[in-house]
Amino acid sequence: MFFNGFTLQENEGIRLRTGGAGPALLLLHGQPQSHAMWHGVAGLLADRFSVVCPDLPTGRSERQLATDMLALMDRLGHRRFGVAGHDVGGHVAARMALEQPARIQRMAALEIVPIPEHLDRNDMAYALAGYQSCWFGQLHPKPEALVTQAPDAWFQTSPTREDAPYFHPEAIADYLRVGGGLGEPAHALPSEAGAGQPAASRRTRIECPTLVIWGTGGRIGGWYDPLTLWRECVDGEVSGGPLAAGHFVAEEAPEAVAAAFRSFFAGVPRAPAA
Repeated sequence: MFFNGFTLQENEGIRLRTGGAGPALLLLHGQPQSHAMWHGVAGLLADRFSVVCPDLPTGRSERQLATDMLALMDRLGHRRFGVAGHDVGGHVAARMALEQPARIQRMAALEIVPIPEHLDRNDMAYALAGYQSCWFGQLHPKPEALVTQAPDAWFQTSPTREDAPYFHPEAIADYLRVGGGLGEPAHALPSEAGAGQPAASRRTRIECPTLVIWGTGGRIGGWYDPLTLWRECVDGEVSGGPLAAGHFVAEEAPEAVAAAFRSFFAGVPRAPAA
């Protein structure tokens, strides 16, 4: 079922789904997706957590998105909570943990490493391995002419999982409807002023326990040692590892992601009664 038992609503311009009962857990999506990417994970967590799956507003910086999400959780009555994010959503989660450490009890980062670790290794081989650089590196007007048709074809021809598409038809429709993309690029861990500096000199660090997950078929594990890089930026315990999936790990391996979340976020205590 697609978000069975969840309520679709809008809260001050932010579309979201909520469901379940227990400690609050905020799930933030990546690009080019919407909150619908969590459809296979959220339902497996609803018996233990109050799950919140919002759309990240477009045209906002990573710092602005972090502020937006903290305000949303305030309005929903969740002062302290766990947060998990995939791709750009993971960088937003990291920014939330940096700027409001008293509010973020635990954090999970899917398919990302701290942004400066990307920037410090940015050469031509790295750049051309990324979809945007490779695509828009072609001569005008090919990329511009085709990009508006690419999302539908890309999702529809994606690999399969157990003879079924990775991407749920309702999720694909949602991705195409909202248009994907978040406007300004994200700038996450640590602050922009720390980019390019050695880890020891960075002035901001995450305090909460952090779970790191990446797919065996994605690039993160091939390029980096994700656990080591996160430990350089996190004072709390860093745990995790790879799952049998590609970049879209929450949709390719939802049961494994949900199991990892259930174990990790079980350390988040219930909020006191109001």
